[in-house]
Amino acid sequence: MTDSSREPMLEVEDVVHRYGMVTALSHVSLSAGRGEFLTILGSSGSGKTTMLRVISGLEMPTSVKVLRIGGADVANLPAAKRNCTTVFQNYALFPHMSVVENVAYGLRIRKMNAADALREARRALAMVQLEAKADRRISQLSGGEKQRVALARAVVTQPAILLLDEPLGALDEKLRQDMQIELMELQRSLGMTFVYITHSQEEALTMSDRVVLMSHGRIVQSGGPLDLFDRPESRFAAEFMGYENILPARLIGREGTAGIVEFPGGARTRGVVTVEGLKAGDAVCVALRAERIAPATEGATDALKAEVTNRVYRGKYIDIALATDAGPLRLRSWHGSHVESEDIRRIGWNTNDAVIFAAE
Repeated sequence: MTDSSREPMLEVEDVVHRYGMVTALSHVSLSAGRGEFLTILGSSGSGKTTMLRVISGLEMPTSVKVLRIGGADVANLPAAKRNCTTVFQNYALFPHMSVVENVAYGLRIRKMNAADALREARRALAMVQLEAKADRRISQLSGGEKQRVALARAVVTQPAILLLDEPLGALDEKLRQDMQIELMELQRSLGMTFVYITHSQEEALTMSDRVVLMSHGRIVQSGGPLDLFDRPESRFAAEFMGYENILPARLIGREGTAGIVEFPGGARTRGVVTVEGLKAGDAVCVALRAERIAPATEGATDALKAEVTNRVYRGKYIDIALATDAGPLRLRSWHGSHVESEDIRRIGWNTNDAVIFAAE
């Protein structure tokens, strides 16, 4: 389902936020639909956490044109008056309270009577499969269980939006992967809008309906996970999304969305143009994933001459460094592939696997 087909639950337009001389957010606009899992992705200092704090009310922005949650203007409201809840990486649980008391806390401060609050808290714990540990102390739980308690405490108040600030960052790899699936299932069962902050492309690609990639306080690209994975629109986006090969070239022709490029050494190839406005003669970059490159036969169209310069064993796969007419390239060979021992003379790729965008 696309964002345009969803009823808007979050609307932010033209937000600017500065810390002294540092601009953390520069005219950022974004939205999230009802029931959408929106991920804001970026490295440290990109502005993603500042964006979350502005939405939640923990930071009052320098300026903002529109900030609405569930259709209500919240731009000037404090955090406690906004219909959203935040789950932090450190969980912020109360060690002196039992698990169920932690979950019921938000209901109690909303003046719900004790019996009803505990009943709703147990129901929320059942959603995260922790009802059997309702009466334990927080210190008796594992890291993954603490994460589930924090989630239960956040959703029990039924906020319009759940904000999650790198909530899986402190977990080990296996538990983090398990929690990704649990978060997806919880979000879908609740039908709640999630706005998820992370620096991990894996988390963004696995869980999201839509991804917003940020850098230096601006949105670099947004779209579905596959859009960012397969169709980056800039060198920054390509590098962040894990493209190992990014080569300079010149665009010499267009055939619809396909482009023909020439590398400095004179070799030519084709790819998919991912940005508007590029024309023949423009300086561009061609990006290719290492696993999308393969040995080519002598008669293959658009194939490049290649010579192996190094092989690096990396456990699950081998990275093969190549000298080619287009420049140095890396080819990735998974174990069991005949490529591991093959004497590579020519390489190629599918046109759809090469993306072309403007040089920066």
